[in-house]
Amino acid sequence: MNERKIRNHSPESPYHYAYRLSCEALRSADIKERAEKSGAAIESRGNGTHLIKLAFLNRLCQISFPEIEINYQESGEEVPLWSKILILHYLVKSEGQPLTGKWVNFREMSGGESYYPAFVKRSQKPLLDFFNNRLELLEKAAPVFGGYKTHEGDTAVVIKAFPRVPINMIFWSGDEEFQPEARILFDSTIPTYLSTEDVAVLSQQTVFGLIKWAKSNI
Repeated sequence: MNERKIRNHSPESPYHYAYRLSCEALRSADIKERAEKSGAAIESRGNGTHLIKLAFLNRLCQISFPEIEINYQESGEEVPLWSKILILHYLVKSEGQPLTGKWVNFREMSGGESYYPAFVKRSQKPLLDFFNNRLELLEKAAPVFGGYKTHEGDTAVVIKAFPRVPINMIFWSGDEEFQPEARILFDSTIPTYLSTEDVAVLSQQTVFGLIKWAKSNI
C-alpha cells in the first residue's frame, strides 16, 4: 500500500472506507477484551471513554475510544492512514493466542500461495537487494523498530511489529553454488492476529521503514 497514494485519495477512497469500517468494528467490540487480547494497555477516562496504548513498530500509539483518534504518544502527531488501518485490524482480530515460536512462510497462510510472487517483489526482494551487503546496518536498524538480532542463517533479526506479531528476517549470504537469499517469516499464530492481506502490507511497510532508516544512517 503506497502511503503517497493514500494521502492523495479523496475521503471516499477505499482506504478511508476500510478505516471507517474498522472504527465501527472496534466500537461494537468489548474494548477491554480487545486490549487484553492484543497486548495493549487501556485506561478508563470515565463516561464510557477509554485510552488504548499500543506499540506499533516500537512507537507508542494512543487510540481514543469510542471516537477513535489515533496519534503517536511522543509527538501527538496523527498516525498515517495505512498504519491506522493495520492498528485497528490488529485490535479487532486479536485472539490472544500465545506465541508458539514456530515460524511459518507467507505461502502457508490462507491465500498466501497466490499472492506470494507479489509478496516477494514488494517485501523480500527489496529487503535482500538493500541489505545483502549491509547486514551490519540491518542489525543496527532492528532495535529502532523494536527488534533484536538472532543466530539463524548468516544473520537474522526479529522485528516486533505489534506486541504479538514478531517478524523474522533471515539472510543467507550465498556462495559459488547458491545465490544470496532473504526470507521473511511469521509466528504460526499470525492468522489469529492479522489477515493475509494485512500481513503483506505490514511486511512491506516494515521493510521500507528499515531501508529508510538505514539510508539516513549510511
